[in-house]
Amino acid sequence: METFIIFLMALPSLADRAGDPSLNAFRSKAEARNMECTRVSQAQAHERFPGQVPEPSPRVSSNLMDIDALVCTPRIVRVGERPARDEAILSSLSQSVSDIAQVAGAVGDPDTLWHVDAFYPDPRVAHKIAVAARTHLVETGHLVSDRVPLLAAGDLLVMRDLPERKRFELACARFFAEHALGEHEAFLGITVVDPRETQLHAGVCQKGVWQWLR
Repeated sequence: METFIIFLMALPSLADRAGDPSLNAFRSKAEARNMECTRVSQAQAHERFPGQVPEPSPRVSSNLMDIDALVCTPRIVRVGERPARDEAILSSLSQSVSDIAQVAGAVGDPDTLWHVDAFYPDPRVAHKIAVAARTHLVETGHLVSDRVPLLAAGDLLVMRDLPERKRFELACARFFAEHALGEHEAFLGITVVDPRETQLHAGVCQKGVWQWLR
């Protein structure tokens, strides 16, 4: 997928940040909505794209100004082409997973190792939800693993006909019984309980006990 690098103006580091500059970087609002952009420093952009982004000048003091870049890629699915529920969930994803991660983080101990997964009909949306939740946990100082606990095929057969909430409770008990989760590990699961709703629900599994957060 093609990647676009868009440089922003230098900003005084002590000044308040203006509104999202990505809105002004494209020809139209429609074009901006169909791009996914991440704001990074010039140094980070240079490290990722050395052939496109110059190295920051040592003569520019980082105490006086910041030069930021937007790293933008076209959305896999353009705005308006997703199902309405997917669009509603993704449009508020940052705030939703931020709230979930904040509550979940308070449940564990400082040395808890977190495993995160999301369960959603569209695997692309599920991946976005899980990545966003992991990112928020990392950004708030928590230890996060890139693996997820797995169940045996027999357990999956038993759970496939259970209601959504019961599946999580049984899965949690099996994770601990089969040593897929240790004493100092926790699993954060994010899902939609009712296929008609657009609110994400989440729960935490610790020591074989499942606790719904929302």
